[in-house]
Amino acid sequence: MTDAGTNFEQQQSLLSALGQQECSISSRWYQHIYSILQTRNLWIILLLVITITGIGMAFIPRYNQNREVERIDQDQRGSSKWNSNGNYAPKIYSSQKQSNSNYYNKQDRRHSPMSSFMRQKQKSNRPESVGHMNIYIKKFIEDDDDDGASLERLRFPVARYDRRQFHFKGPFTTFMPSIPIVADPFTRQTLIYASVGVYILPPLVNSYGKLYSVAELIAFGYASLVSTGVPPNSFIDMRSYYRPIPIIGKNIPTINTSTNRFTGSFHTNFGYFQTPDEIEDSNDRDYSDNYQNDRTDYRPSSYFYNRNHHRRRPSNRKGPSQTKTSSTQRSTTTSTSTIATTRAYNDGEVHLTLIIDTFRPYSTSDKPIVSANYSYPGPLIEAYENDTLIIRVINRLNVPSTMHWHGIRQINTPDMDGAVGVTQCAIPPNHELIYKFKANPVGTFWYHGHLLEQYTDGLYGPLIIRQRDQPNTLSYDSEHILMIADWYNNRAHTELLPWYINSNNPDGVEPVPDAIVVNGKFTQSLFISLSGSTKILFRIINSASFSMYTVSVDGLPLHIVEVDSTTTSPYTVSTFNINVAQRVSFYIDTNELHPMYTLSNASLTNSLFMRIQAMLSMYPVDILNYIPPYERQRYPYPTFFNPLYLLILSLDSNNSTPTYSASDATPTVTNNTTTLDTNLLDARPLHRNQNGIPVATHYLNLVIVFDLGTDGVNHPYLNNVTYTSDANYMHMRPNPKKGITSDLYQPLLHQMAEKPNELLIPLPRIEDNNQLPTIQSDKNGHYLVPYKAVVDIFLNNTDGGEHPFHLHGHNFWIIATSDYPDAGNLYLNDYLQRDTVSIPASGWAKIRFVADNPGAWFFHCHIEWHMSAGLALVFLVSPEQLLTNGYTITPEQKQLCQALKQFNTNNKMN
Repeated sequence: MTDAGTNFEQQQSLLSALGQQECSISSRWYQHIYSILQTRNLWIILLLVITITGIGMAFIPRYNQNREVERIDQDQRGSSKWNSNGNYAPKIYSSQKQSNSNYYNKQDRRHSPMSSFMRQKQKSNRPESVGHMNIYIKKFIEDDDDDGASLERLRFPVARYDRRQFHFKGPFTTFMPSIPIVADPFTRQTLIYASVGVYILPPLVNSYGKLYSVAELIAFGYASLVSTGVPPNSFIDMRSYYRPIPIIGKNIPTINTSTNRFTGSFHTNFGYFQTPDEIEDSNDRDYSDNYQNDRTDYRPSSYFYNRNHHRRRPSNRKGPSQTKTSSTQRSTTTSTSTIATTRAYNDGEVHLTLIIDTFRPYSTSDKPIVSANYSYPGPLIEAYENDTLIIRVINRLNVPSTMHWHGIRQINTPDMDGAVGVTQCAIPPNHELIYKFKANPVGTFWYHGHLLEQYTDGLYGPLIIRQRDQPNTLSYDSEHILMIADWYNNRAHTELLPWYINSNNPDGVEPVPDAIVVNGKFTQSLFISLSGSTKILFRIINSASFSMYTVSVDGLPLHIVEVDSTTTSPYTVSTFNINVAQRVSFYIDTNELHPMYTLSNASLTNSLFMRIQAMLSMYPVDILNYIPPYERQRYPYPTFFNPLYLLILSLDSNNSTPTYSASDATPTVTNNTTTLDTNLLDARPLHRNQNGIPVATHYLNLVIVFDLGTDGVNHPYLNNVTYTSDANYMHMRPNPKKGITSDLYQPLLHQMAEKPNELLIPLPRIEDNNQLPTIQSDKNGHYLVPYKAVVDIFLNNTDGGEHPFHLHGHNFWIIATSDYPDAGNLYLNDYLQRDTVSIPASGWAKIRFVADNPGAWFFHCHIEWHMSAGLALVFLVSPEQLLTNGYTITPEQKQLCQALKQFNTNNKMN
């Protein structure tokens, strides 16, 4: 409080000096009054008046102030109380759409009865203006080094008041001597006392609900008023920072003119900051703080989509638990979490929150999108290799949900894979789960829903893991992520799936898409500026539910540098295919633009087309002239699928369409290779295996068949088994009484841990004249694999369509396919590694993987309709080694299953 007291004394001294000056000017008036009183003997009357006035002045203001203090305390507390964790939970008003963050530390509790923020001038104080200012928050990108940090800009709402309305009277917290920035210790709001006025900023809330004042973040180097990160000096010219333009949005806190406080907090996805009170409380911090989960807190706003994650500096204490479940009813705040023993990590942490809910982004469609954070696609998640991702997933749907991290191997975290019924129970409505896992390996990944076809309806987003020390040869001028997806006018689970799995569809015709979307935009509506960039990297993610695509750029060769998460030496092609769930990264160099588009180094066109062509051969119908029977009539009608998506690359940033027609013939690009297959087996890994590819020790033959069942439905089969599970709301018939059971509330991973010797799956054995032991199953789609077995899988596809198969928890080498059988000998001991293989129509593929990751891992076709129909199996890798590695079922996972059971019981969904 030294600074506040000093400022106050300076103000008093200034007022005293002014008072002396006024006395000297008007001394003759005092002499005149004195002579009148002396001559007329009015001293007694004057003394009585002064006494009565003094009593009134001493009593009435204190009475009014006490009433005002009582009113403020009631307003702040309402009917609330301190919760069981010692945190204060204010009353939530129905009109208060922005939820205050309700978690104050010990210092808050000590000073909360004395809180007097703007207490002196409560009557009709209105701000002169409401606007915003930029606050730059530090985001660490290297280890403990401050030099390795970048500043991320956040636009904070600010209320400006007349300076004369404020007095520096406690209890404000001063963090920086001689700097006129203070914080209210109870509300965590910040006051900037500048020469031109007083500015009030709301508190900042991190991803765990922890409240911070901007003042303390500035004081301890986590925030700055300028982009350079330079701390403020004693003089702050707010005219350089404040803009009288308010921020408008459902998620932005507003100023309450009756209390002169912001009605809410500024929510971010940053993690903990190591402020002194944070360090003081680090040994007893409760990570199960109650969260205020009002629905409107997470509506779209800028900080959800600007890569907002904060890398926490490593500390000596353990991080939060791997998982957490809590009831998140919209009108209450109740927690049921318990803290489990945590795993130790040495690298940084990335904290994020994903809210699963529906919204309608298109005014022309009444279809609700299932989304993460009300964005389609969901927000970008980024991390460095070996960082720890801590992602809080909250389910706001009215049905269960989950999140799968596609391509992440989940080494030592088998319960974080997100596969319902396999590694976890589903997250019931109004509950949550915290996923915690290592960001490994480097590459392009994505996350998506893994239940009830929710990713078909929009629940997906990109996940990028970057290399810390990237070689200069891998540097690019700019980078763009493109998520290509099918668009359906109808909802997947309630409308399309019942039509697909139906005896009235005996041919098993899959629902065909109505359009192609890229990053949530339809054809010729997505512009990408290339101005100032010569070498541009594109990360292509096929997040469709059904379609394969061919990708090309007019007049430019494509240099492929990554397939799935395998970095490759630049592999130059004119076009490539990409199947569902696969990822391909390539760069273009505008210096290689074909002369047809240039003349004397001057551009003939300001933009180019990137073409994304759906492969017509994979659709079971003439999609150009096909109207699905489930389609509702629209005007104009009929509407047909357009298989060509045109993305516009703007060379000059004017976002103009190309001067040439999309139907014009494109020139042949030289110095490139024609790809022989969808899996791009000619692409060479940048990092070769020093010891070569391990020799196979086990074998498994899988036959893919689609055929009519006794129920008249066209079912898929893997080795004569259609995979079903109660956990996926597809009841297993018959339900085994022993061994692996179809238990809605006991995922396969839990069964491996609880009864490792009672799974009743035979060990591998020699059969069918094969020299290698064959992996065995329980005839229900569960295959037992020994620890570190090197398994060759031969996938025989008898179906007339191409199938992309994805393996959870592992990568595999693609040895050869029927499209490229010579690859097996051509690239012996140097095969390409991926996590999704495209099996040619009426063909085959041979892959090899090392079972070095104990757990329960899905292996399934990633065409969503086939996955939902049962074209899948599960590898149970070494239950014994799983326990040896120390795996136990966490209390959070058990609570999640109990919560799901309660939800299903209440809603009669068993």
